[in-house]
Amino acid sequence: MENGMVKEGRTTISRSTIIDGNIKTKEHLTINGTIKGTVEIKDFNLFLGPNGKLEGEVHAKDVRISGHMIGDIYAKGKVEITHEADFSGSIKSKGITVEKGAYFDAFVDLGQKPTETSALKETSIEKPATKSA
Repeated sequence: MENGMVKEGRTTISRSTIIDGNIKTKEHLTINGTIKGTVEIKDFNLFLGPNGKLEGEVHAKDVRISGHMIGDIYAKGKVEITHEADFSGSIKSKGITVEKGAYFDAFVDLGQKPTETSALKETSIEKPATKSA
């Protein structure tokens, strides 16, 4: 509490911590340790630090990956993959940035529908009309 105002909470999982199971919290989360499981913090942000390792799913508002992750990210906002990251999996979000130098092997769904001009249009081939005598 500062000047009578409550600040948003933040949980940090230290480098020496290993969790084999799911995490659900209602505050921002920083992971510097190792997690195998689902991380659910739907309205809060996740930061996977450079020493962090995560194998599983992430459900969060915004996600920043600087460590090693194998799995799926479901973000309400944006996902950032930093130059230190090693990411393999899938991402569903509204936006994504990938810094030069990152290892990035992913399927990305930005939830946008193709416009009519970018979608493939159905075409048909008609035979030319023949003249009758």
